[in-house]
Amino acid sequence: MVLVHGLSDSCRTWNRLAPALAAAGRRVVALDLPGHGDSARPDAPYTVAWYAGVVAEWIRALRLGDFDLVGHSFGGSIAMCVATERPGRIHRVGLVAAGGIGTEVALPLRLAAVTGLIELAAPVLMGVGTHAGVLVLGGDFSAEERRHLARMNARPGTARALSRTLRHAIDLRGQRHHLMDIAHRLPEIPPLAVYWGERDQVIPARHAADIDRYIEGAAVRRFARAGHYPHREAVSDLAPDLLRFLDEPRPAPRLRTGARAPRASAAAARAPQASRPPPVPC
Repeated sequence: MVLVHGLSDSCRTWNRLAPALAAAGRRVVALDLPGHGDSARPDAPYTVAWYAGVVAEWIRALRLGDFDLVGHSFGGSIAMCVATERPGRIHRVGLVAAGGIGTEVALPLRLAAVTGLIELAAPVLMGVGTHAGVLVLGGDFSAEERRHLARMNARPGTARALSRTLRHAIDLRGQRHHLMDIAHRLPEIPPLAVYWGERDQVIPARHAADIDRYIEGAAVRRFARAGHYPHREAVSDLAPDLLRFLDEPRPAPRLRTGARAPRASAAAARAPQASRPPPVPC
């Protein structure tokens, strides 16, 4: 089981779900993405495709030939893109409050993406902002966990990584990348489960239902009392549901006929005679 965290987070985000998976007999591995946690902050593009390439090489280095893959938030976008890298056989995919299923995303992230001001932020402001943001968004982080995450995000180079990621992934209209930009490139879509908190303030919970517009056969579960971190706030419900999904026989999902990413669909509607616009690289 490979776990991929989201923006401004670290592998510690899984410290409630991972033990439950391990207790059920799973080998669980998680990393700090570059620009996050204890990992380096190289001068890199920090695009979805770049992150996916790094994660794929990490998986190959661990010699994981057959594995399940779970991603949270931006880590969900990365997880979907990892599938195109084919580092091994991805058995099943879990998306937790994942980016890339719709276009909507919180206004502060859209403004941060288009202004580029985050890259100019001093490390101390990154730490303060992280501490405040976690308090607002929830996730049931302890005081020690909030302090740790604030220290990690106050490291030099974190602001640059976050700013470049946001500029690539988001603009004023919302998320630029979508599952359908990737799905058509896969010879087969692995069985897919989507998990969401109804109180999510970052990405609307309705994106969980939107998956059915694009893919037939995905499992969907929503948690009434959770926000953007159901793997922390609803772990007692999410963990057994995820384990059942991983173990029970499931048919491979199928793409809906004619399904397109929202931005591609809008472009086609505006110019019906034009050829299909090229997908945004994952």
